[in-house]
Amino acid sequence: MMATRDSIDRLLEEGQQLVQQAEEQLELSNRNNFIMDEEYTSAHVELEALAQRIERVLQSANPQQREQLQRFQFIVNEKLNDLILDQTDVERYQ
Repeated sequence: MMATRDSIDRLLEEGQQLVQQAEEQLELSNRNNFIMDEEYTSAHVELEALAQRIERVLQSANPQQREQLQRFQFIVNEKLNDLILDQTDVERYQ
């Protein structure tokens, strides 16, 4: 099944919102002595799900869409890594 342009645009738009939420949670966590609440965890879980959705859509994307999705996938993975590293640091120093 070929990915439609609309479905990819929608995925990227929703994804941008999730990345923004994750950035806000990282910022809040950093300002609040790395306190990670439900919203932080939720942002992490939602980004994980987004990464999986991107991976599935990549399989049916054309070369141009694939390039766009791969660039966005890099951003999503970078935010996920930030969330994971902050969480690991907190657990290590508790």
